[in-house]
Amino acid sequence: MHSLLLIEDDEQLAEVTCAYLELTGFKVDVVNSAKTCWDVLQTKSYALMILDLGLPDEDGLVLLRKLKSNNISTPIIISSGRGSDEDRIAGLEFGASDYLAKPYTVKELLLRINLLIDATSMQAITKGLMYLADKKLDIDNQMLLAHSGEEIELTYHEQAVLFLLAKNAPRTYSREEIIDATRLGEGPESIRAVDTIICRLRKKIEINPRKPQVIKTKVGVGYKIIVNARI
Repeated sequence: MHSLLLIEDDEQLAEVTCAYLELTGFKVDVVNSAKTCWDVLQTKSYALMILDLGLPDEDGLVLLRKLKSNNISTPIIISSGRGSDEDRIAGLEFGASDYLAKPYTVKELLLRINLLIDATSMQAITKGLMYLADKKLDIDNQMLLAHSGEEIELTYHEQAVLFLLAKNAPRTYSREEIIDATRLGEGPESIRAVDTIICRLRKKIEINPRKPQVIKTKVGVGYKIIVNARI
């Protein structure tokens, strides 16, 4: 499930848009100002953002420039009543991926969201990258990267388990299959070792390790990874 951030101060429009997008399978967080946008981005990452320009505390174009200057690469669709050519050009020049002038239908918004998410996913695959919440897997160089681009250190077995699950996502691996594929050893100690490694990986990858959204447990079977899971 992809998570979206809707930055919109029109309460009625936000409610309708959120309800429709959630019916189509998205998880949507709604904020109504630039400040609350920054606050939520401190703890969460999103597959896409929808940005209204007429915010109460800051012009949306100013917020857009700040987001892009802070290396936030999340695709952003501008949603605005300002439909002049100058506003459209400014929004795209400042880093927006798309521009929708109000009024528009939520069906058109959904279409553009899906097109952008698909395009972003293909670009990541082409670059040898996989998204795991707010982290990235550099497949070619076998590295886990933080949102800032810094490498997150992994032990040999953490790396082996992580890339096994990620490269074969969304397949579920039993503990025994993980042991065989990563040469962890044999016996009950190895079974416990798999659980320990998964626990450590969750602490390094998940935004909230107690509520994992990336490394999932399939009860009675084993573990799998949800790639491109942006919380």
